[in-house]
Amino acid sequence: MGLEFVSHYPEWNHVQFHVRDADLSIHFFGEYLGMGAVRDQRDSEGKRWVWLRFSENPVAPMFVLVEDSQVKKQAPGPSQPLFCFRLQDMKPVEEIGNKAKKDGCLVEGSNYG
Repeated sequence: MGLEFVSHYPEWNHVQFHVRDADLSIHFFGEYLGMGAVRDQRDSEGKRWVWLRFSENPVAPMFVLVEDSQVKKQAPGPSQPLFCFRLQDMKPVEEIGNKAKKDGCLVEGSNYG
């Protein structure tokens, strides 16, 4: 008989993003964060839902993309979420930032706080 540890604290499962173009978002999160789609489906209303997870960490929280062609492009600013990740080595952050800058999609550089 196996025992399963159940925490009394909430466990972060996912963050949901409403996006205009799921394929473009899948490419972005794959290219810059190393995430891959683990589920891609449409609901009963035809809305597309895509679950992404870090390829090297299968137990990490997921990003869920909900495709909606009515989503308007938002200018960068304080209303956008800020995600912070703890890393042992900052070199990959600099490399990804340089790649994003070269590709013309860097909104704001890394901030070590």
